[in-house]
Amino acid sequence: MKPTLAALLACAICPTSAALATPTANDPTAQPVVLFGEEPADPVATQIQDQIRIQSVIDNMHRVILGAIDQQADQDLADAISTAIDTMPQAPDFLTKRDNAALVAFYEERAFAPAWFDNGEWTANARKLIFNLARAERDGLDPSDYKTPSLATSRKKGTSADAIAKADLALSLALTRYTRHAYAGRVDPRIFSKKEVTIKPHYPDSIDALNQIVKADNPVAKMRSYNPQHKGFLALRAEYNHLRAQGSEDDTPPIASGKSLRVGMRDDRVPLLRRKLGLAAAEDESSSTLYSKELAKAVETYQSDNGLIADGIVGNATLSVLNNNRKDLIADIIANMERWRWLPRDLGDFHVMVNIPTYSLEVVKNGKTIHETRVVVGKKAHKTPIFSDEMEYVVVNPYWNVPRSIASKELLPKIKANPAAFFSNQNYQVLASVKGRTQVIDPSKLDWDRVEADMVRLRQTPGTRNALGNIKFMFPNQHAVYLHDTPSKSLFNRDYRAFSHGCVRVNKPFEFADVILSQTSKWDASRIKAMLGSNERRVNLTKKIPVHLAYFTTWMSHEGTLQLRSDIYGHNAKVKAALGL
Repeated sequence: MKPTLAALLACAICPTSAALATPTANDPTAQPVVLFGEEPADPVATQIQDQIRIQSVIDNMHRVILGAIDQQADQDLADAISTAIDTMPQAPDFLTKRDNAALVAFYEERAFAPAWFDNGEWTANARKLIFNLARAERDGLDPSDYKTPSLATSRKKGTSADAIAKADLALSLALTRYTRHAYAGRVDPRIFSKKEVTIKPHYPDSIDALNQIVKADNPVAKMRSYNPQHKGFLALRAEYNHLRAQGSEDDTPPIASGKSLRVGMRDDRVPLLRRKLGLAAAEDESSSTLYSKELAKAVETYQSDNGLIADGIVGNATLSVLNNNRKDLIADIIANMERWRWLPRDLGDFHVMVNIPTYSLEVVKNGKTIHETRVVVGKKAHKTPIFSDEMEYVVVNPYWNVPRSIASKELLPKIKANPAAFFSNQNYQVLASVKGRTQVIDPSKLDWDRVEADMVRLRQTPGTRNALGNIKFMFPNQHAVYLHDTPSKSLFNRDYRAFSHGCVRVNKPFEFADVILSQTSKWDASRIKAMLGSNERRVNLTKKIPVHLAYFTTWMSHEGTLQLRSDIYGHNAKVKAALGL
């Protein structure tokens, strides 16, 4: 039978009486023998030395036996982690299954050693992570999504190996879910139809995420780095936290809709308008309802700061921005932060960003905007889709190949009503398959009453009346959407600019072309202009340029001012609903 630890210690501490008997003065055999050259031994000193040696033996036994106990406890914990993983409940959905698979691989690589406990106690890094997961709202996320274990879990306090194992796994699972949400978002972009949004979630490597965090000198910074690092996201997040610190109450009621306010008008809404703009009430009661020049000037400044046409007239667009209360605004910002997570992490050192709700286009180089212009986007019935692709070439003097849907719903009824008038006033061609070959045919030779949209193809020839103008910028995609010129220049002067069939019309397209062609040697806008009026020509770009069609209703301007725009397609409302906001 193996001796117990208590028995071993007892033997070490209590040796036989014969071995430790103190010699008496009357016992002649107890007198020490002194050899030549030696000093007589001091009996007391000898006994002290013996006791020191005994204590040393005891200490060594403590270290060996207790070390064995610690090793066994660690092995018990590893076994408990392995068992906990084997007995995890079946995942109810793909994402939970993905998270669980990451946990299995992570712990298998560690031979089931705990990641967040050392000698049965939480590590300092684990405590920091648990504290910061509880503050996930700082990143526009919901802390309740990341269930963390109790910090009271401790081997010293008697917590079992099974409970410690479950706590270790719980923290790993919370981190896995946080990094996935921070990186890819909580809302799957595929809740939208494929005509509206064609973005697939780009999930992080969850195994690598856990390994990176557990090894990091600053694990909290590493964890939060899975949020987008784009300037736009970081600026919006900072403003969001600033607004959160102020609270969500807004005691200023919304301004009712009505006639547009112009200088000289009197309206009962004027006092509330002054409050919304942070202006003092009018000194003279008789002028309290007057929309004065001074008030109009303040409105112009507000409009300019918020990307509206600064005309000093308070219409529906200005009221829409003014009436955002703080609670709704915070929800809007969270939804916009969510859509930042849908974008590629690498937007490209040189890229084009189109923001649909602002009807604007930016060219960004090395993080700085080098060109901005206005755009016209799709109507509500023909929404410009949200996706990313790469611009490959530019077409000068383009034909407009009419999409079949437009031909069927809009053009064919007009043609059938009066074919001769339609083709005499419009520079359209008809293409059809004749003897296996697609060729241009004379529209007068067709019986249009019997023609259906799938039997012919319509295209508009190059020229000043062409719907695409003089140039188009191509990034081939499943939507057949691209950037292009337009003959309808006046639309760029409007606040509301959702008038196209889905493509994006660009103001001052040759200035845009000059910037785009700066990446392709020997080409610029002047060379493009020299080609105008001839046949359709294609210019291939030396380097493909990333293009991102995005949808942000709330963002920070370059000057650091919070910007708000109308949710023209209702996308922001749908994301808020999905987030439960």
